[in-house]
Order: sequence, then C-alpha cells, then structure tokens
Amino acid sequence: MNKPGFPVLCDGVVKEGSAREILGDDEVESLSNDGGVSVDSGGYLANCEAREKGKTRYATFSIGTADSSSKIVQQTLHDDLFGTAASAPLGAGWPGTLTMQGRITADATIVLKCGPGRPDYLLVDTKLQLSSIDTSFSSDEERLGLARAAAAVSKEANEKWECGADLGRPIRHAPADMTKDAPQPLSEATGTCRSMRQLAPAAKKWGITRAIGTEAVEEAPTQDCLLVNDEGKKVYRLSTLSGPLAQGYRSSSGVLGEVNGKAGRSEQSSGWAWASAKCPEGQPSALFTAASMRIGDEDRLEVSPAFERDLLKAFGSDMAALHGCEKPTLP
Repeated sequence: MNKPGFPVLCDGVVKEGSAREILGDDEVESLSNDGGVSVDSGGYLANCEAREKGKTRYATFSIGTADSSSKIVQQTLHDDLFGTAASAPLGAGWPGTLTMQGRITADATIVLKCGPGRPDYLLVDTKLQLSSIDTSFSSDEERLGLARAAAAVSKEANEKWECGADLGRPIRHAPADMTKDAPQPLSEATGTCRSMRQLAPAAKKWGITRAIGTEAVEEAPTQDCLLVNDEGKKVYRLSTLSGPLAQGYRSSSGVLGEVNGKAGRSEQSSGWAWASAKCPEGQPSALFTAASMRIGDEDRLEVSPAFERDLLKAFGSDMAALHGCEKPTLP
C-alpha cells in the first residue's frame, strides 16, 4: 500500500516500497505517469517516471508485452554492442539482468513468461539514474536496491495483468559489477566466458589474453563475456539474448541496425557478426553476437572472419546448451 501523499505510479503497479528502494526516504515526485496505456503504444502497458525531491535520483518504470521488446532493448542499450554496457544476472532465480551503462545509470530488466492462456510475456524494466557525486552503481547497495525494486514491480505486474509467471526468491545479494571485476586469464575463464578456454592459444595472436564474465544461468535473458587485451582494455564483446529480447534486438533500429537471417556479418561496419539457434517450446530463436567494442576505426580490434566465427561457435554453443536450444547457425 502507498501512504497518503505518495503519487500513484504506473497505474498503481509501482508501490511506495518499490520506489523507496531506489529513490530513498525523501518526498517522491511523479514526472510522468502513463498508466494503462494501450498495447498500440509500442506494446507498453504502463510507463512512468519519478524522482526524489533533491533531484539526484531519477527512475523510469516500463511494463509491456513482448511487443515492447525492441524499445526495451534500445533503452537498456542492449543493442549497442560497441559501447560499455554489460549485463549480470539478477540472481535468486529471477529471469532478469542488471545492465550497467556506466557509473550512474543502470537498468534492471525482468522477462516474465506467462502461463497458458495468458499473454506470452511481460517485460518489466526499471531504470535508475544518479546525479550525485556521492554514490554510483559501483556500490553494492545501489545495485541491490535496484534489483529488489525491479523484482517488486515485476511481482505487482504479474498479479495485475494475471500473467501467472514463475517468480524468483527474495534477492539478498547485489548483482555482479562487470566494470569492477578483475579479468581472468583466458585459459582459466569461468561462467559466461568458460567456452573461451579452448581458444586461448589462438586468441594470443590478436592480443586477447583475459576475459570478464559473470555466472552463467539459464534464466538470465541477456548474458555477456568481455574479452580483454594484454594492455587491460576491453576489446571484444560476446553477447547472447534469448526470448522476446532476442526478437526485439532483431527488429531494433539501434546502432547496428536490423539483424537479418539466421547468421551473418555487417557489410557496413566490420568487426561484428551474429549467429542464432532454434529454441524449444515455440520460443524466439536465441541470438549470439560478437562485436569489437571500442569506437573509432584506429582503436577497434578487428579479428579475422575465421577467428570471429570460432568465437561465436564456442560462446554460442555453450549458451545455446544452457538455454536448451539447438547448436547455433554460424555466418
């Protein structure tokens, strides 16, 4: 329940407790409140913004059907593989990820698969922007609060729109921070990067010696492995998207444009390629991408098409098996 004076946010889906997790105990001000918007509005069911009185914390809550997936992918920067945004599982069995877009902006995205006879999916995204120099998402407390707020909003959305999805448990630990985690030697890589071990000898030719990954979990809808060169710079990103986020990426109008076909390479921008794998139970095909991360033609590492294919094969095969999908089709 919301206390008197607390604004009604997203048609009541965002309760006071959820907002307090990320906006603090100060007065909360509603900036926009599109509750009950029609599915014609890009698939959104509700979308609202709020901030705390001191104007140092801004939150955006977006809830939609699978039709909102391309917009969710864009607002979380999952379509910007050349950038530095990276995802980690929310944990506690929640089908979601926390994506850090830098020190002061992060998204917690949860993909709820609804029960029989309901909408296929509910997508819930909670974005928080910090404008105070006193804190950042390098803080475990900030990441934990955002993860808990997203879980609480998802629980309310699941009930309001009668999704009937399986929910996670209480989140007690902050999601990982890939920007802080120390790289592992490629030959000892674990988690989402574990498939890179077999490529460690060949990767040395391209100056790739280490990797940063997170725990590999089946329920996470997006997962990343960042490859690091011998100078300590992140040079290549391997990513996978599953479910409606994979479909949303394919129709996104983001920096890489539309992904056509089962596999391929960019004809306009060298240094990135994609593969896909058929998944069970009528789910969208999973999508796997390999992309040179650093912007600027002189700075970006461009490996050979053969080695890029090896990267996609190793990473894609491992992640496809994790999600119960077939082996990927390669470019």
